[in-house]
Amino acid sequence: MKTKFLIIVLFLSATINFSQSRIRLLANEGMEQAYNFQLVQAEKTFEEIINQYPNSPEGYYRTALLHFWIYIGSRDPGEYQVFIKFADLAQQKIDKLLDKNPKDFYTNYIAGNLFLFRSMAQATNGQSVDAFWSSKNAVNYLEESLKLKPNFYDSYLGLGLLDYAMSFVPDFLKWAVNLTGLSSDKNRGFKYIKTAYKRGTYTKTEAEFHLSKIYTDYLSEYDSAYTLLQNLITKYPNNTLFSYQYAVSLIKGKNLERANSVLNNVIRLKNKKIPQITALAYYRKGEIYFKRNNFKEAIKNYKVFFDLSRELDLTGIAALNTAIAYKILDKDEEFKQYLSLAKNGNQDIFEDAYALKKAEHYLEHGITDEELFLYKIKNNLEAGNYRYVYNALTNSKENFSHDLEALKLIYLAEAELKIGKVKQSIKTCNEIFDLKIHNEKWIYAMANLITANAYFHLGSKVEAKEYLAKAEDENDHDFKDYIQSKIEYLKRRIK
Repeated sequence: MKTKFLIIVLFLSATINFSQSRIRLLANEGMEQAYNFQLVQAEKTFEEIINQYPNSPEGYYRTALLHFWIYIGSRDPGEYQVFIKFADLAQQKIDKLLDKNPKDFYTNYIAGNLFLFRSMAQATNGQSVDAFWSSKNAVNYLEESLKLKPNFYDSYLGLGLLDYAMSFVPDFLKWAVNLTGLSSDKNRGFKYIKTAYKRGTYTKTEAEFHLSKIYTDYLSEYDSAYTLLQNLITKYPNNTLFSYQYAVSLIKGKNLERANSVLNNVIRLKNKKIPQITALAYYRKGEIYFKRNNFKEAIKNYKVFFDLSRELDLTGIAALNTAIAYKILDKDEEFKQYLSLAKNGNQDIFEDAYALKKAEHYLEHGITDEELFLYKIKNNLEAGNYRYVYNALTNSKENFSHDLEALKLIYLAEAELKIGKVKQSIKTCNEIFDLKIHNEKWIYAMANLITANAYFHLGSKVEAKEYLAKAEDENDHDFKDYIQSKIEYLKRRIK
């Protein structure tokens, strides 16, 4: 009798293990298809899991994830509903499994991830408070997964992403963070994401992508981002999101020609399921041509972006740049028209809020030749033409007043630093400190940052740290995130 019972137990155990292996195999196959943006094939693979293993949450969970990605990239309300449908179905299966075995680390892990995706979808859909509660549930499940199996490093990705995201919650939503008891720690979040990338099993690709974004947006370590993104693009050449992010990193790293080539490939691939990526590719091409002072091409690409975009994000700054381009081309009516459009962007993001402020100022006061000259200087600076900027500003006969003088000097100081005139850049920044700046107060933080960089180049770490601390104290105005990323870059090198 005992022998028969043992045989039955072994048979059932082998069957369960085979089923789990088969599910994981199909899940991995579907995720590889999804990463390469073979979305139809991926959905069929996940459907196969659902059909063969209807009691497993895996197929529903993966299908929900797929439609989450499509929703984020398309802003299609229908995709949001499909995501919620499969997320709810997956949660039902998860609850049944955890009722039977609450110590199942993997089921706790996918439950945490599911709440993480739900929180991001809710935030995108304007349901901020719901998003915070979903984030809290995600943390609880992911921490439980790690408690049950400390070396299951995939759980660190979701925890790291939430740690990082919560540190950027705007002040008017801090009450919701406090209510849910969520915490934030950027350094811990970065460490967790790196851990998932280096030691995870199922989340390496996603961790690699998110790590590249952090290197680009928050640490200004563009070379590190390039390495990660080039690896992703090599493995998944049809993934336009990975290519688009690579182009963004290249633009921020002032490698405009290479970025333009990558964006052309994104447009050529033209993913129909996620059309917003194609729209954003045209926005970035407009940005590139604007930085090159090729205003006709900038206008052309910005207009395609306006036609294709399904969301307000970046439409404000695109309209402002289009207005400036028209003004430089002596087209006043179009200048005023696009200034009005610049007020219609998404005021929850800095670029569009900044565009609104500038558009209102130019509509009321107009724009001077000196301001237009400085726009072109800034473009050359952002294109990496430092010698040109230095020569243009040192030879300029323009008479700048108030904040325009400060703008001229900050552009000059950065150019001087980049071409090796390090001590001169410190002197130029000292001139800025003596000025009374009324509106462009971000210049003070930037001047302290440039001075810190200059002293670091001269080997004076004490002075570098002093000015870096001043830069961080002053950094509470326009371009805050950009300046902070440069502060973080220098911090990591001074240690």
